[in-house]
Amino acid sequence: MNNLFFAAALGVVSLFSLGGCKQIAEARKAAEALKAAASAVADKGTAVSSEEDKDAQLGSKLSEYISCMNGTSKRVIDSRNRYLSWIADEKVGPTGKERNIYGLYDINADTCFPNLERAKTAPPALPEVESAAAEYRKALEELDPLVKQANKYYDQNDYKDDKMAKGKQLHPQLMNAFAKFEQVSKGFEDRVTTLNDAVNARQFARLEKDPSRRLQYLSQKSLNEAKALIKLTDIAELKELDLQKYDVALQTYDKALTELEQYADSHKAETSRAMMFSSYLSSSKNFLKSAKELLRRKRDNKDFNKEFFSKSSPSMVDGHPAQVIETYNRMIGDSNNLRY
Repeated sequence: MNNLFFAAALGVVSLFSLGGCKQIAEARKAAEALKAAASAVADKGTAVSSEEDKDAQLGSKLSEYISCMNGTSKRVIDSRNRYLSWIADEKVGPTGKERNIYGLYDINADTCFPNLERAKTAPPALPEVESAAAEYRKALEELDPLVKQANKYYDQNDYKDDKMAKGKQLHPQLMNAFAKFEQVSKGFEDRVTTLNDAVNARQFARLEKDPSRRLQYLSQKSLNEAKALIKLTDIAELKELDLQKYDVALQTYDKALTELEQYADSHKAETSRAMMFSSYLSSSKNFLKSAKELLRRKRDNKDFNKEFFSKSSPSMVDGHPAQVIETYNRMIGDSNNLRY
């Protein structure tokens, strides 16, 4: 299972896919960038456009939802991945005869509830999103105690005392709760994605027209191309990768990153004022390197699923979609820390 993050200025990529899960990660920076833009215009004594005002308000609300999903949805995915990594048959569940029994991870769902509460009362009113957020919270409230119970059971090795009886009892409950969360979170995510993508597109158009924000524009352009590329890694098997489309997207991203790097090199004074830019550029290059490894696997027909760590630790396998997604997530995390 793989995971994708929301990037604050990017749209969201699907939560549960590629063999079960995808991590989301794209948060806060969009709202902060929009607010900063509005503030900068105001400082110049120029009236802020109503569209920019509305986007700043909307971005602020969406960032609360995204922050929740970035942390909690990711943890749900990690917990489910951990659990299924040692179970031979998902339909059968634990038997007590497994060579290694790792249990799963606590979700700590209550860490995201304050974000949901703030978003619920923040303008603008978004009835459909707010309803989806309520369903998302309900699904978490049903899943969280089951995961806590199971985690304690495995962490304390209690399966050694009851011959895995409770583990067998909990398995269908856990899988049903994970499946319900998957369905609910997908609807929630789709609604947030649609709105966040629209905010991003309008913000990107404003950046493109503003010569004074060229570095920010090129950074955002590279993020947009990275997002287009990462969507093509939503595969469970190598044969599913469309080599032609992937190659084009990879070259497009490479070109955008090169353009950004060249601009940064020739405008060092401007670049030096951008906090965390070097970290973002470094992680962007790592993402490109990992994406190239996947392309080479497809070209050379080297199945990533046949590698030693493909099931237990796929992100350790060069050219595995999970590794590409992990490097993408790091890049998104660094982009969220950028300050111009």
